[in-house]
Amino acid sequence: MRFSIGRGFFGAALALGALSLAPPAVAQQTAAVQGMITDIASGAPIADARVTIVGTVLQSTTNVLGNYRITGIPAGNVSVQVRRIGYKTLTAAVTLAEGQEFTGNYALNASVVQLEEIVVTGTAGDQRARSQAAQVAVLDVAGLRQVQPTPTVASDLQSRIPGVSVTAASGSSGASTQIRVRGASSISLSNEPLLYVDGVRVTAQGAPQFFTGGQSYDRLNDIEPDDIESIELVKGPAAATLYGADASAGVIQVITKRGRPGSGKFSQSVSVDYNAINKNFTPRTNYGRCSPAQVADTNRILCFKQPAGTLVSDNPLLRQGAFRTGQTVGLNWSGRGGGQNYGYYTSLNRETENGVLPNNGFDRSGGRLNFNWIPTPKLTLDAGIGITVSRTDLPDNDNNIFGWLGNAQLGSPLTRTKDSTGPNGWFGIQRDVAAMMAINNQRYSHRSIASFTANFAPRANFTHRLTAGLDWVREEDRRFLPRNARGSYPINTGQISEDRRGVERHTLDYLGNFQHDLSDKLVSNLSFGFQLVETREEQVFATGEGLTVNSNNTVSGAASTSGGQDWVMQRSIGFIGQWQVALNNRLTGQVGLRYDNASSFGQNTHWVVLPKVGVSWVASDEPFWHVGPVNTLRLRAAWGQTGRIPQAGASLTTLQSLPYLDASGVSSGAVPLNPGNPNLRFERGSEFEAGFDAGFMKDLIGVELTFFNKTSKDLLLQQPLPPSSGYTQGGPAAGNPIGGFPFINVGKLVNRGLEISAHAVPVNRPNVSWDVRVGANTLHNEVTDMGHGVDSIPPFGILNRVQTGWQLGAWRTHKIVSVDTTTGVVVVTEHNVFAGNVLPTFEGNVSTNLTVMRNLRFYGLIDTKRGHKVRNFTDFFRETQLVRSNNRLDTLQLSKVERLRRYGNPNAGLSIPAFITDSSASGLTVNDVQDAYIQDATFIRLRELSVSYTLPQRWARMLQATTATITLAGQNLALWTKFQGFDPEVVSNALALYNRDDFFTQPPVRRYVIRMNVTF
Repeated sequence: MRFSIGRGFFGAALALGALSLAPPAVAQQTAAVQGMITDIASGAPIADARVTIVGTVLQSTTNVLGNYRITGIPAGNVSVQVRRIGYKTLTAAVTLAEGQEFTGNYALNASVVQLEEIVVTGTAGDQRARSQAAQVAVLDVAGLRQVQPTPTVASDLQSRIPGVSVTAASGSSGASTQIRVRGASSISLSNEPLLYVDGVRVTAQGAPQFFTGGQSYDRLNDIEPDDIESIELVKGPAAATLYGADASAGVIQVITKRGRPGSGKFSQSVSVDYNAINKNFTPRTNYGRCSPAQVADTNRILCFKQPAGTLVSDNPLLRQGAFRTGQTVGLNWSGRGGGQNYGYYTSLNRETENGVLPNNGFDRSGGRLNFNWIPTPKLTLDAGIGITVSRTDLPDNDNNIFGWLGNAQLGSPLTRTKDSTGPNGWFGIQRDVAAMMAINNQRYSHRSIASFTANFAPRANFTHRLTAGLDWVREEDRRFLPRNARGSYPINTGQISEDRRGVERHTLDYLGNFQHDLSDKLVSNLSFGFQLVETREEQVFATGEGLTVNSNNTVSGAASTSGGQDWVMQRSIGFIGQWQVALNNRLTGQVGLRYDNASSFGQNTHWVVLPKVGVSWVASDEPFWHVGPVNTLRLRAAWGQTGRIPQAGASLTTLQSLPYLDASGVSSGAVPLNPGNPNLRFERGSEFEAGFDAGFMKDLIGVELTFFNKTSKDLLLQQPLPPSSGYTQGGPAAGNPIGGFPFINVGKLVNRGLEISAHAVPVNRPNVSWDVRVGANTLHNEVTDMGHGVDSIPPFGILNRVQTGWQLGAWRTHKIVSVDTTTGVVVVTEHNVFAGNVLPTFEGNVSTNLTVMRNLRFYGLIDTKRGHKVRNFTDFFRETQLVRSNNRLDTLQLSKVERLRRYGNPNAGLSIPAFITDSSASGLTVNDVQDAYIQDATFIRLRELSVSYTLPQRWARMLQATTATITLAGQNLALWTKFQGFDPEVVSNALALYNRDDFFTQPPVRRYVIRMNVTF
């Protein structure tokens, strides 16, 4: 399939330029509206309220004092509409004379039900929430950051939206997070949602090009949280159909701040942050029993002169002071304003963070410029660009022989020596703090995200929106292991690896809408459009091994070198259509489809049709509605389809170049690499969701309830090939039995559950206001079909299996049936059986915000996850493989039953197995039975706590400021769990699709934050 963005993009740009430069057909006299927006109960000004002139593209946003101004309004009768998250929408009729400057001061009523809210992500036609059949979550990031200075975009999302699960895989600064929306929908492809910034699709992949143990870089860190106005999140196919065949895992849209056209004023804000970062855990202590030889050795500092069998201990990380108090220093400046028909927002930011380990840190510098211009009341042009330059240093950890936690917690105290020779308490030969500090894993990144949007309304009922943009990324990954005498591996002679990667992603998106009154009660919206996305990725990498001196750490300076190059281009195109009909502005029905194609499937692929259908009914607007305290009720239901697309070229037969010798010397040749699959199809996801939005007590209590049932079929799975096939990629010779085999479509997967959120404002008075939010969701994830009579496939990871009737990637092991404390016999199941889920089946959160005397605000967030298990692989390894744990060496540490569950029969040997099965009495080892280490990961966490104080205005004026606020906050302050590892939220492999291990992984850190924000 061939298509290109280039010609379409420039054609659209030229057409847009013609529209923007064309003068209005008839000159028209204008007027202006200015005023102040306040809270009706407290009288406090409302910042960031959006004020629009209905039927035009004219709008403005209030500043911190609640002021706004809109110019260029056609004289005559107009409607002024005011919207703000957390308040009822207000519409006021105004008659404007030519040249008049009208003052419109409006007070808004607090409301937790937002039916008039405009939602732009995943919607077409009438974009008010009341008209949308599927739920789109909206997060007020600008408001959130006034009370809780979260460090990253991912933490903005964490525990805020039911159905959205965010897991910080590690406590390393700059490390990535995992985001899952309504469970996991794919066996082999990414389960991360798509990411958009101001309508432009951007890359979210942050995988390191070199192995560091398991952690990954976070691309969300490229976005400055203070630049964000709001985040809109589409949760599944029922709402994501308009985003095409790659959106089954959901869509996240980041909407950045805009200027204030017509304000005639310039305001600026300066924020200074300081974070103190605590490691939030105590590393395990190593134990060992002294042998007779060791107690006689004068060099053995812990065992010398001790009785044989003495239990000694050592903690290398604490002994050598490996950890430090990390810190973050951040500075952000932003300016906002506008003139008669234009507005702008600009910012500069700088952040430096040192992690709790010496070679871990994150530095970011960046800026943003957004400009919006209103050349006529019918046309607005919005352009924006954000530029970020960053450096991330990740430490070695997790499953890594050079990792900090692994090296320290697998060391033996019996190797401690006076002269510090040998391992000296560490795992390996002299892998101490200095040696690990010298290892560098660095990523230098330069990213630019540019967007351009034109909204053109030639008539009030005929609108057009064109969005074009570019996500431009340049990354340089570098891994340096210096030449040293510490260790016995070949790379101790020194190794340098370099990788250069570039990504360009172009987006061109058009959406038109024609509104027509079919009658005085019936309104039709016909929407149509298209979307083009083109991604080009190139990569050059090289590795050198064997350095002469560490100062010459270049690939060309190494004794042996290797390298390679990759280049990939992928295109997708979709055409969109939707018809929406509304009866009496209460009952709305919609049908739509997207006609989609992608280059991943080659030239012979078929176009796919992705339909959607839905209905929304605001029952409380009906004349018959008189239901006591229920003053608002909307019922909604939707069904839609989308999918997931594999990487470019997944269906193609590929060859690998390989040199060979002939009579003339070395010649170039090729060998079969991957047979591909010409019949490959994209994964198709179908989702039905239904629910209601209700408001009680004059909308001071709001409840949203949603049931969803998402089915994913034609799942992509890589099919192993026998060596005799001749294809080499992923085969046994490559040491990867799964990774490179061809994809086939097989199987079906279901995710279903309930999502509920409640928001209440129990108190809203001039001097006291208090609101409470509660959110929760359930999740049932199940593999329902593997195709061709297959019930299961081999484990993905050591103990994870994909099996019909189980959750995707569920834990399996030989489960313990009985324990006999008298004989020491432990009986287990004959076969591996289900041992627990990897995805939580319940998540919940409670947050509250209390404001006293308008100036003092208290905020707190507590959350929980339940119904899943995490493998405590750290303790398993320390207790059964390299015995370093006090639990194993001291018989008094654990109960007798627990010792038998973990280690089996204490008399195990050649004739006595550690465990026996319940049917055949055959023997099994501790490696076969890990039931005791697959542990309940249920937890409750005090996630956030903060107090903010806004200085009285007379004090702020002493600083020549408009407002000044000081915030003290904490994150990850307390944890309650039965999990026996460091933290139930860690993931030892951040790129893993569904397995969950704690394997020498640094847990999430604790932060104490002070923030000063001053607005001028």
